[in-house]
Amino acid sequence: MGVRSIKELQTARREQRYPTRFAGTVIVDRQRLAIEIADISCVGACVRGHDLPQRGQEVLLLAKDLEVVGTVVWSDGTACGVNFHKPIAPLAVVRSNPYLPNLNTFTKAVAMRG
Repeated sequence: MGVRSIKELQTARREQRYPTRFAGTVIVDRQRLAIEIADISCVGACVRGHDLPQRGQEVLLLAKDLEVVGTVVWSDGTACGVNFHKPIAPLAVVRSNPYLPNLNTFTKAVAMRG
């Protein structure tokens, strides 16, 4: 599945977003990247991290009770937006993942994940 149309992206942004902060992993081109999920909806997520994938790349987003394929629809170097190929239940994912209270905690969580 390729990058979606502008109309589809505008519709996707209308879905309820849930601000959060929990650790996850993005896999792109067989490379695992530690990330923080900043917000999530049934159709996408905003993730933060270093060396994030670029617009148009297909990724696998992982966290506890989350394994979803998506396409990066925007990227600014420190964050990117991932549009999921299939809808998810975002509240179930949020409830399953521990909230990271600050960036220092995020750094520790990433270090512990390896």
